[in-house]
Amino acid sequence: MEAATSSSVMAPAPVSPSDPHELVLLPYRGEQQLPEINELIEKELSEPYIIYTYRYFVNQWPHLCFVAYARGTGTARVDGIAPEDLDPTSPEHRRHLFPVGVIVSKLDRHLKGKRLMRGYIAMLSIREEWRGRGIAKRLIRTSLDEMIRGSAQEVVLETEADNQAALYLYESLGFIREKRLHRFYLNGKDSFRLVLPIPEELLAPIEDGQTSETGGLPYTMPSGAIL
Repeated sequence: MEAATSSSVMAPAPVSPSDPHELVLLPYRGEQQLPEINELIEKELSEPYIIYTYRYFVNQWPHLCFVAYARGTGTARVDGIAPEDLDPTSPEHRRHLFPVGVIVSKLDRHLKGKRLMRGYIAMLSIREEWRGRGIAKRLIRTSLDEMIRGSAQEVVLETEADNQAALYLYESLGFIREKRLHRFYLNGKDSFRLVLPIPEELLAPIEDGQTSETGGLPYTMPSGAIL
């Protein structure tokens, strides 16, 4: 797989959930983050992706890709820098930002039916030892907020039909099961397509030019590693 950063960038020191830390969610800023995004998704999910799959999403919708970082509050911290000022592409900042979760989404106009502005959660993964801490829910809510700001009228995703934890999480956020897709994944498992209709009172006005018809390929999210 193609490398997206040089080996001269120092890898961040691992942070354990038991270590003093603060969790920061930062949007995608550049190719330096692709190796960590790939590592999070490739390690925890069963479906294979190539670097160009990630680029399809992050290059067109960088504001809909968020990485959750654990920033140590002991010796491994960036002193005096507010979370919103952290730059995950800065070698100095990256040394103190340990990636623990990621969400990758897109937003464009659906090509069928009523041609709604549709958000799509393509990938979501949380490092195993960091699950059960609400990180997945924070990432989903952050992505949904951005999609609503971008005039999303509905948001869809797929998840394995037997993944009860994932189904519970999404349904707790308002997603409903739209249809069952048989043998949807490479491992032969079925999936449920879930949809979240955005209430009309939350809809942002659709701006001129928001008519992207870049449907792309039907990338799927095997959400086996999100809690």
